[in-house]
Amino acid sequence: MTPPGLPPVVSVIMPAFNVARYVRDAIDSVLAQRFKAFELLVADDGSTDGTAAIVQSYAGRPNVRVFHNATNLGAAGTRNHLLREARGRYVTPCDADDLLLPGNLRRLSEFLDAHPDVGVVYADILSLRVGPDDDVLEPPTICGADCAKTWDLLENVVNHGGSMSRRDVLLAAGGYDEGVYSVDDWSLWLKVAEQTQIRYLAGEILYLWRRHPASMTRNEPRYQENVRRILSAAAARRGFAPPGHTPPPR
Repeated sequence: MTPPGLPPVVSVIMPAFNVARYVRDAIDSVLAQRFKAFELLVADDGSTDGTAAIVQSYAGRPNVRVFHNATNLGAAGTRNHLLREARGRYVTPCDADDLLLPGNLRRLSEFLDAHPDVGVVYADILSLRVGPDDDVLEPPTICGADCAKTWDLLENVVNHGGSMSRRDVLLAAGGYDEGVYSVDDWSLWLKVAEQTQIRYLAGEILYLWRRHPASMTRNEPRYQENVRRILSAAAARRGFAPPGHTPPPR
C-alpha cells in the first residue's frame, strides 16, 4: 500500500465496458501485485451487464479509485480521462478482461527508475485465445518483438498490455487518439517514439492478453481505414509520404 500522504509511483488504468465476466479477475490481478506503491483507477464506461456494480464493490479499497462514465466514452476516451486523473509518475494499462502477471509493476517501474532516458518499457505478453464459454481454442502463444528492429510505420510491435510509460511523456504526446478505435495504442506509440526511447524486455512475460470473440481486433470494420489514418498522420509529421503497406490485425 502507498504510505498515506505520498503519491503512488505507478497508476494502473483500467476501462471497463460490459466485462462482468472478467473484470473481477482483472482487478484482483492488480491488487495481488507484491509491489504496493500503486493506485488502480478503474472506470465503468456505461456498461449494461452488471460491470458497474462489480466495479463499485471495490470503492473504498486501499489504492483503488472508482469512476463511472455517464455516457460511453470508448476505451481511448476512458484511458485519457484516467490518465488525467492519475497521480503516479508512471502509468500502465490493464484491460478489464486481461490480467497483470506477478512481478509486473515492480519489474517495469524499476526499469524506468534505472533508465531515466527511456520513456516507455514493455515486455512480452501471453496471448490466450478463448471461445464464448472461455474454452481455450488454441495453445497459448507469447507475443513480443523488439521495436528497435522494425519500423513502426510498417508494424506495431510495442505491446500495450505489459507496457509502462512515464505519465508526462503520454500527456506530452496528447494521450490516446479517440477517433481511431482498435489502433489507438499504435497511434500513441507512433507519437511517443518521436520524443523518447522505447525499450523491450525480451523473454519476460508480464501480462496475459485474453482474446475472446467480443475483443477481437479483426471484428472492427474500420480497422484498415484507421490504420491508414494513423500512418498517414505519422508520415506527415515525419516529413515523408506514408507507406502503402497495411498489415493484418494481430
